[in-house]
This record gives sequence, structure tokens and C-alpha cells, in this order.
Amino acid sequence: MTKKFDPQRRGLRFQEWPETDRAAWDKAIAVGNVFDGRGPAAHWAPRTKSTNTVNYGRWLGFLSISGLLDPDCSPDLRVTSETVTKYVDHLRPLIAPRSVLALVVGLKVTIMAMAPEAEWQWLKDICNALNRNSPPSVDKQSRLRSMQEIFCAAMKQLEELSKIPLTGRNLICAFRDTLMIALMAGRPLRRHNLAGLRIGVHMTKRRGVWHIDVPHYEVKNRRYPLEFDLPNELAPYLDHYLDKVRPLMFQTTIHDHLWIGWGGKPLTAHAIYYCLSRRTQEILGTKINPHLFRDCAASSLALESPEFARAAAPLLGHLSFKTTQRHYVQARQVDASRKLNDALTKIKAELKG
Repeated sequence: MTKKFDPQRRGLRFQEWPETDRAAWDKAIAVGNVFDGRGPAAHWAPRTKSTNTVNYGRWLGFLSISGLLDPDCSPDLRVTSETVTKYVDHLRPLIAPRSVLALVVGLKVTIMAMAPEAEWQWLKDICNALNRNSPPSVDKQSRLRSMQEIFCAAMKQLEELSKIPLTGRNLICAFRDTLMIALMAGRPLRRHNLAGLRIGVHMTKRRGVWHIDVPHYEVKNRRYPLEFDLPNELAPYLDHYLDKVRPLMFQTTIHDHLWIGWGGKPLTAHAIYYCLSRRTQEILGTKINPHLFRDCAASSLALESPEFARAAAPLLGHLSFKTTQRHYVQARQVDASRKLNDALTKIKAELKG
């Protein structure tokens, strides 16, 4: 059965944008230097540019169906407090609160790049207000696990799987996905970097130690590379995967991508999301997606000490400790609530006694 298309959700593709908007976007992302017109968004990663063309296209789609899209109008003149409020009201019945926030933030960063000379503090204020009043639709705290727990559970599974013949597709994929979990427990990469790992390019073995080296232009912030040593305990299982397990999945041309699917094609970031969620559910009893691994890492380090909490920033590739700090606060809140629960349970037991 074909899913019915909802025109209320339609965004305009780039080729459908008015000429004024396409020209403003091209100027915003223009590559050059300060002397020849480098755009404010020239440093954005390709994925960021792609995401924000979708975000801005959704804004133009709203203007179009609302009869508010004047193709001759300058893009910044369409972005007013009144129109953005109508846009938020339009989105709220259609998508979750955090998705509304994401689209409005996308509009904000895009229009700020397209019209950097305009005053956008009012739009920043709207985004801040939406952020304060848009709780996540999924309870993330209840799914947090310590990285020690995740790593030990994965290592136990790898030990068991390495001792038996991997004769079927399910067992082969289980070993691959469990190894992926152990790697993420030790070095929680963003899923696109995880999916892009290539043997001999990003993954190299020197003096018996496996290293991950991701150049800065492949990282989200595009400023600093990712350079990690993998835990020594992981090396024998990574060797076993490369020598014995990974070759079993090839049915087409052999390549150097680390994570491959059945048939030999590289796993996409979306496929990795599914593999990690499914396998963590099997061995931990809860789904942990790639981004949640990063929350688990920050929270685990934060519970150790403030110094460890600061160490989470470079591990996760955050430019500022402020990004990591909120996990420290969340982790302390979770720890305090657990201690309070333990105290209440003890008091209840004493009263019954």
C-alpha cells in the first residue's frame, strides 16, 4: 500500500527555490578567502550543508503553501517574528517538539549565513525559548549504561563467539555487531565516522596497537582530527574479525571498508544505527544507538570526577567543555537520585522490621 503524501510536510528542493534564495545560498557557501568573498558557511561540512538545504527548503515549502512566498523578495525580509511564529504553529501538529526546534534552528543558522549583516537576536531568542520548552520525546536517562558495563558485556560475547564456528549469517553478523559495540564503548565515534572507517586509511596497526586516525575534514567540526589508540583488549578480536569473520561476508569485489554487510557492501550510517540498536538490546536489554554511546561515555566519565568529565570533551570531539558539561550535570543527578532511592528503600525496610 502506497503511503499517502502529506503536502503540509513538503519542502522545496533546491532547484525549486526562488532565484534570490539560490543566489544567497551560493554566496553563503562560496569557497575563497577573506579577500575574495569567502561565504560565512564555506566551512560547513557537506552533510551540514545538505541538512540545512533541507531545513531551509521546509521553510520555503511552508511559505509556499501559506501563500507567503514572494519569489522577488529578499530571503531575510521574509524571516520575520510574525512569520516564524506562524511557521512554528504550522509545524507543531505535524512533528515532535524537538523536531520543530531542529527545523527552526536550521532556518536560523541558514538565514544568518545568507544575511549575516541583519540582526537576528530575536530569532536566537525564539530558538532558545523552543529549546527550554521542548523536552525530548524519548527518556534518554533510563537507557544510559556505564561504558564499563557495555564494554564488559561486549567482550564476554566476543570471547564466546570466537570459540565457536561461525557457520551462519546470524552468528557472523553478531560477531561484527558485538565488535562494533566494544569499539564504541572504548571510543564513541559519531556514526558517520564509524561507518566511514577504512582499513589502512583510518585504521592502522603499529607495534601491535590498533589506531584510529580520522582527518579533520571528515569530522563534524572540521577543525581537529580524531586520533585514538584502541584498547589493547580489543586487538585480538579485531584481528579475528579481519582475518576470519569479515572475509565470510564478501560476495563481491573486496574493498577496505571496515564494516560491511552480508554480500560485502559497506554498511551505511543508517544500517550501523540499526545494527547497534538491535545488538545492544540483545546483550544489554536496552537499545543504545550510536549517539547514546556518546552520552554514556560523557556520563560515565563525569561520575568518576570533574577531571574525568573534562576528559570527555576531547574524547567526543567537542570544541568546548560546555557541550560536555551538561552530561556531567545529568550524570550527577542520576547518581544522586539512585542514592536517594537506596536510602528510601533502606528506611522502608527498617520501618517494616
